[in-house]
Amino acid sequence: MKHPEEYAKSAEESLQQAKDHSTEEIRQAHLTEAAVWAQLAQAAATVYAADQQRASERA
Repeated sequence: MKHPEEYAKSAEESLQQAKDHSTEEIRQAHLTEAAVWAQLAQAAATVYAADQQRASERA
């Protein structure tokens, strides 16, 4: 699994690509892609936080 920031960066790139395209269909595709990357970033952050908490509990 990637680090949460990597997913967030991909979401930002997709948003930028959506801004750069003039056709509605392509813009919507990039917005959908950005939403998926954002959801992955959120899920990765949740897993990362849980892993950090478990590690601190062990210490």
